[in-house]
Amino acid sequence: MTTHQHQAIAHYRHPLFAVLATFVLAGLPGLANAGGHTAAPKAKEPIILDPEARSSITGTVLVSGANRGIGLRLARNYVERGWTVIATVRKPDKADELNALARANSKVSVEQMDLLDHGSIDALAAKYKDVPIDVLLNNAAMLGDPAGQDLGSFDYELMERVIEVNTIGTMKMAEAFLDNVAASEQKKLVAVTSQQASIGSLRDPLIPFYKMSKTALNMGMRSISRRLKRKKVTVVLISPGAVDTDMMNSALDYAGVKGGFLITPEESAEAVINIIDQYTLDMTGAFMSHRGEEIPW
Repeated sequence: MTTHQHQAIAHYRHPLFAVLATFVLAGLPGLANAGGHTAAPKAKEPIILDPEARSSITGTVLVSGANRGIGLRLARNYVERGWTVIATVRKPDKADELNALARANSKVSVEQMDLLDHGSIDALAAKYKDVPIDVLLNNAAMLGDPAGQDLGSFDYELMERVIEVNTIGTMKMAEAFLDNVAASEQKKLVAVTSQQASIGSLRDPLIPFYKMSKTALNMGMRSISRRLKRKKVTVVLISPGAVDTDMMNSALDYAGVKGGFLITPEESAEAVINIIDQYTLDMTGAFMSHRGEEIPW
């Protein structure tokens, strides 16, 4: 270490600060040890997956928010592939299409669960304590009223609720069902996120609460992916695309945008499942689109 570095560290009276300063200064450009340098990061090959490539693998999947939209189509698609499906909804008595699917298929179970009620998550995890879950597919989410997300008219209670559902509730699910996933063959923990979470792709000022919640979810999942890799658990971050759902249409209506570019929930579900099947442990924590391409953070 240079004389300049020693003099800088001497200003820190507390020994802990001195230790921290040693590490910080040692890594600063121009203050590295004589003859040393910081290696440039290695160029990473882009990940490209095929959204049309179906596999023949089967297993057990838990799909949250399976009463409508993408969630319902995910559940239906998995059933058609021969999977065992645990489908969660907030109000099972009102999930008519899902209940019909369960009556027609013995491999489908409909369960009550609300991301705002952590007790319901714990109760469901206790019920399935000894059941390996190959794919924990966290699909449930809320958009929130777009008008309450306009600058100057922020609804802070809405902000809290959106984050509690999309970020905190999903992280709670990951923690509650981690042992189930780790005990399975495929070991995949999936978060359905959104390209709206990409800071690098930001185009408009709309629905900031939703964007914040999904960006935070990405960071949370990306963080735990580092710890779970040693357990051979793959953390999957996938955007389902711009899908023709009630949630998407409410946002577009508020923005005055026509939705002719939207894909159907069936198209989205097919692509999402195909991408999940191709997602490997060495990709864990990567932010992927339904088209099989990486999304910028």
